Amino acid sequence: MSTKQEIFNCALALFSEKGYNGVSIRDIARAVGIKGSSIYNHYAGKEAIMDDICQTFVKTFSFSRPPIDRITASMEKMPVEDVFKSLILAYGKRIDAQWTQMATLIFSEHFYNRTAQSIFKKEMIENNVDYYIAILTEMERRGKIKTIDKPLIAALFNNEQIMLSMQYAHCRTSEEKKKIAGLMMKSADYIFKGLETKEDAGNP
Repeated sequence: MSTKQEIFNCALALFSEKGYNGVSIRDIARAVGIKGSSIYNHYAGKEAIMDDICQTFVKTFSFSRPPIDRITASMEKMPVEDVFKSLILAYGKRIDAQWTQMATLIFSEHFYNRTAQSIFKKEMIENNVDYYIAILTEMERRGKIKTIDKPLIAALFNNEQIMLSMQYAHCRTSEEKKKIAGLMMKSADYIFKGLETKEDAGNP
């Protein structure tokens, strides 16, 4: 592993645990096992490390959304709620320790850090909601669901998933994770069951 990657990993772990303002360059260097001045061979400073973490999160987060055309292909074979459950599962496959640290950091620092704030608003709110709206719009066009307030439904689903994801990130046992994962699936049932047209609801 390169020294720059070690700096990234150690800074991320420290930021997510203690907060951005609770960590110094010296803390990061100590965790890596190098002199504080050596950090500047790889990053201009602490803010540059934070920016790198934020941009890495953006790239990783966008990959968690399956392409719309892939979702469209599965619409005719699955009930509405199962389509959205498949999105939860796709998102879950991307979750690992580092991703959890990045998400926790973005969520906690968006109150104070402009870059984190921008990413939280754009990636976790606006882009996610637009993605869900696009799926619901296609379902409505195909006559799979009734005419609904798509922005409202998309926002409700997204907000629930974000909060449950944050709870999941703090789970310490497999039982706790299983419970939160179950709530994620139940939220899809609660929000999307009943949206299908009568004709479509009668199909297997």
